[in-house]
Amino acid sequence: MRYALLDTCDPVGAATVFHAAPGTLWLDSADPDHPSSRWSYLCIAPVATLRVSADVLTPGEDGFARKSDEVRRWMRGQARQRIPGGPPFQGGAAGYVSYDAAPLFLERFQSRHAPRSDLAEFHLYDTVLAFDLTGQCTWVMSAGLASADAEEDDALADARIAEVLARLDSEGGKPASGATLDWARPDHAIDYVAAVERTQDYILDGDIYQANIAQNWVAPPVDVAGAFSNYLEMRERTPAPFSAFGHFAGRILASASPERLISASAKGRVVAEPIKGTVRRKSDAKEDAAAQAGLLASEKDRAENIMITDLLRNDLSVVCWPHSVTVTSLCRLETFSNLHHLVSTIEGDLAEGKDGFDLFAAVFPGGSITGAPKLRAMEIIDALELRPRGAYCGAIGYVGFDGAMDFNILIRTIDHLPEESTLLAGGGITLMSDPVGELAESELKAERIAPSFFRAGEQT
Repeated sequence: MRYALLDTCDPVGAATVFHAAPGTLWLDSADPDHPSSRWSYLCIAPVATLRVSADVLTPGEDGFARKSDEVRRWMRGQARQRIPGGPPFQGGAAGYVSYDAAPLFLERFQSRHAPRSDLAEFHLYDTVLAFDLTGQCTWVMSAGLASADAEEDDALADARIAEVLARLDSEGGKPASGATLDWARPDHAIDYVAAVERTQDYILDGDIYQANIAQNWVAPPVDVAGAFSNYLEMRERTPAPFSAFGHFAGRILASASPERLISASAKGRVVAEPIKGTVRRKSDAKEDAAAQAGLLASEKDRAENIMITDLLRNDLSVVCWPHSVTVTSLCRLETFSNLHHLVSTIEGDLAEGKDGFDLFAAVFPGGSITGAPKLRAMEIIDALELRPRGAYCGAIGYVGFDGAMDFNILIRTIDHLPEESTLLAGGGITLMSDPVGELAESELKAERIAPSFFRAGEQT
């Protein structure tokens, strides 16, 4: 592994240079005040690609298992050097898995909605820019891989690093102001209040304890330049620690996610951090303190969070040493750009013979965006929601050459498809939910992503 260390740190400028190239992925820690926001990564010029198309959902096909084993071979085929004291992620596999891929993880779940794009796309990156937002420096790294199974080539690595440095030097700068997306409700939009009430009927019938129901907005399609400039404006309005911008073959993803799905260290230490519980921040300090206190005291929000924490504890126990799985933080308050959330932390140690791929499969899709019990909640979500979720509530992140991994949950995310851009937002519904209040909460989560719609006064 070769590298150059720069005494500057400008992830926006670097992403501006490289964003248009297919396969570019920016894992963007955009919230400087969040404890998980030290590192951002710009992954460029992949040397191998894996796409999982919707046809692997055909009954009896094992295409996804076969392709996931291919990613494993990427990671295990050759030993890769690491830079001592360098960034946590120094190359490896990175990409997304859409919520539409859920039937591949839960065999008994079948959706009535046909996916509109690929289920997943991953790339093998040997060239990565790592931005240390604390140390204010940039690592430009390359292993010099000609292919997924090639040995490291120092001369090739040096050439790739030199090319990156030359482009940063000659093409640096910020793009023009972005495209404003013209958001609207889709045809046959969900009646969100009625959907909440129907979910509560399922709870009363004993089917579930809670389910996460979402509503949709749509906008005309944009090209990659428009999607990127819109993302930069979005990250200014609502900076988030697990943000991302990815230029994939079947879609462009622009995410301002506040939520981590799962992470694991190279030694197998696992961390999950579900979010449940939301309240708007107030400009007045006393009012804001009262809002925080109200959220911390909310029986409904704490019940939601505790149920999902228990679900994740059970999920982790499938792949971790059972006695290692512990809840290390329960219902703490975290503050973001316009919202306060309740967040919990569950930790564990991967059991012998288990790896990050097993871990991802055990927790996907995340309990905080499905419900409890997970399978029945997903069936109810599928019955009540009128369109496929697409990438929304899927995950984006990386698995490093050393086995470490980190994935977000794709909430507060625009899924730019060739035919339209889509946005979903929702919340966890329990028996204590107020349907009108849940509608307001879902719109609160969407308003920073789709401000033109809400400024126009079109919301219900």
